[in-house]
Amino acid sequence: MAIIGARPATGIGVLRRRSRLRPAPRASSRPRRLPRSREAFNSLSAVLVAIAAAVGVGLFYLSQSTHVSAIGYQIDRLQAQVDLLRAEEQSLTLQIGEARSPSTIEAKAKGDLNFVVIDPHLVQFAIRTIDPRILK
Repeated sequence: MAIIGARPATGIGVLRRRSRLRPAPRASSRPRRLPRSREAFNSLSAVLVAIAAAVGVGLFYLSQSTHVSAIGYQIDRLQAQVDLLRAEEQSLTLQIGEARSPSTIEAKAKGDLNFVVIDPHLVQFAIRTIDPRILK
């Protein structure tokens, strides 16, 4: 469906389309200096806006990639610290196991504390009796 008298649409914002109607050239005796037309200014401003946007996106990308890289290094450092602490934990667990072994306890008692082994026939265990006052 065609509409009689319709005009072409103009652009939105800084990206305007050039109009099809051109002003008639002026007759003048002095040399003309061509002023910057509004379309050229809009075109230049559109290019400058695009360049500024590209620079902004580039700086944002650079800052984000630098941040991600720094976080990666921090994760690696913390992972190395976790590995070191796990190795220390295993070493301490081994030392605890060795210290709890009966042979180590006996050797320490004989050597450092000067304990002696007594004859089991000389040992007499006490019999525990329950006090009737406690049961009440």
